Amino acid sequence: MKAKIFFILMLLVAGLISCDNNGIKAEDEDSTVFSYHRWGGGFGVDENLKITKDYTFYSIQFSSPFMADENYSDKIATSPELWNTLLKSFDLETFNKIQSGKSEVPIDGVDVAFTVTIEGKEYSFFNGYDDKNYKKMQKFFDTILESVSEFSNNK
Repeated sequence: MKAKIFFILMLLVAGLISCDNNGIKAEDEDSTVFSYHRWGGGFGVDENLKITKDYTFYSIQFSSPFMADENYSDKIATSPELWNTLLKSFDLETFNKIQSGKSEVPIDGVDVAFTVTIEGKEYSFFNGYDDKNYKKMQKFFDTILESVSEFSNNK
């Protein structure tokens, strides 16, 4: 009887240890990519940010009849602090519930998409700022936007 109880407790503990509340298992971290893409507007902006465990890639391009085309890109090592903040503030279940909003591009606006790739599977939405689930993950999105801001301020 004690052996059965011990076995059940061990299974329970193993299950708790293997469960990850954010949807990203430790063994999947190396293949996980957090992405941000902003496009449209009167200046024809096309801005991208991709964060992996090892590197952060940033690019921006402006293409407008009112100004000369401008391109900038950079790649830096992803800090452990940034990576850990993203992992701790990310929840796949909540992210998946975020509903895309309407496109603003047809009225000369800008659209923004967030994409997360885990084990080759993509999860994404665009213009979901008003969704209640977006607000639940505000720390995650603020961290991404702070990274975008750091690059755009340094170009």
